[in-house]
Amino acid sequence: MTIPSEFAGTDRPAQANSSGSRTFHSDNNARGEWFFLVAFLFACFLFWWLPSVIFRVILHVEDPVEDQTLVQTVLAVIAFIAGYLTPVRHNPSRFFSVPVLDACGNFAYKAILLLGIPSLLLAVQFAHQQAGMVYGTGGNIPRVYQAVLYTHLFFGFLFLGAIDPNKEGWRRVLTATVVVTLPRLIVSLHWQRWFLAQALVPAVLIAVARGWTRMSAKRFLQLAVLAVLIVIVPAMTRGDDLFGQDEFVTFLTSGASAIQLLQKNADLDLTGRCPPLLVSMTAKIIPYGLLGVCVIDVAGMKDAAALLDRILTVNDPGSLNGLVSGTGSNYLLELYLTGGMFAALFGSALFGYSCRTFMKWIGARSLFAGIWAECLSRALFAPRMNLGYVYEKIPALVVATLLVVFTVWAWRLLQREHRSNAASETLA
Repeated sequence: MTIPSEFAGTDRPAQANSSGSRTFHSDNNARGEWFFLVAFLFACFLFWWLPSVIFRVILHVEDPVEDQTLVQTVLAVIAFIAGYLTPVRHNPSRFFSVPVLDACGNFAYKAILLLGIPSLLLAVQFAHQQAGMVYGTGGNIPRVYQAVLYTHLFFGFLFLGAIDPNKEGWRRVLTATVVVTLPRLIVSLHWQRWFLAQALVPAVLIAVARGWTRMSAKRFLQLAVLAVLIVIVPAMTRGDDLFGQDEFVTFLTSGASAIQLLQKNADLDLTGRCPPLLVSMTAKIIPYGLLGVCVIDVAGMKDAAALLDRILTVNDPGSLNGLVSGTGSNYLLELYLTGGMFAALFGSALFGYSCRTFMKWIGARSLFAGIWAECLSRALFAPRMNLGYVYEKIPALVVATLLVVFTVWAWRLLQREHRSNAASETLA
């Protein structure tokens, strides 16, 4: 048996080393890096500062958020920007050869189409079950449904990272995006908006970073409209009342809780508990529930990892709405509880640097690009989530990607051996 040569080393096209190609890739990557930074600043404004603007500037009423808390968030964002603007010295390298990328991309595309129908059927069934229920009372998505839908999403990201549209055609990119997104759109109409954003945001980031779309003023407007639709349409279809001045203002200022968490819990007593930041960063690789350490009982879950959002929810039972929500969290509070304002600023700078690194990596064709893009999409929600949520899936997704590579390699090896044996028999 012989190992296929294309799996034995890197096979870069000659044109990739040309000066023009490097310049084109550098320009596209720079645009993508600035695009993400603007998106993160908008997320901070939406989740942290918009409620204060509405209370102070528009309604002229007392803002529950103190000036000191606003200053702390501004300083944290400045630290994030400083970390983000720190140059990333190492350029992304292609870990696998071009034939491997092509083979895995084709495999992922077939998996997308194969899982498309069951994903769509499960999404329709779940949406039908949720349609007659009050939001938050219908429970979580069954594990079997999640297994199918998240496997579908995994192959979608794997395909987008591996594909070369100029070689395979843009129709494949469009088809894969629609097939992966449609089931999640159906689910999000009666469940969490994040379920749809999980598919759309990483796809947009990859498209921008790789230069598939040029960021003009018109494109920014289109993406802004898309973001508004993701926020408002699912809220309307699940029964939220948005019409009327009071209702709409309440809807917009509901995110104030994220910044108030920092204000109310800066002196949170964690005696007897593991550091929440440590737990959130390791919850997917350490079985805390089986070990019986660093656990908490919340929302019907027994011996769940003691993440900060769960601790805060237990401390504030009135925040629990069914099984899908609680107080939420705030990455800045996680850092602050770890080591005060110094940890909040230093951690924000490291957070920004890691995001800049991920943006640089997704600007190149790679089987891992979808993983980094998903981390970046989660980073946009970090102002109202745990920091570990950004990175928690990396180990599992990297292993899953390597398993796909091994599967494709083994299949191609068997095919080559079969052709070799067939040729030998013909000659004999």
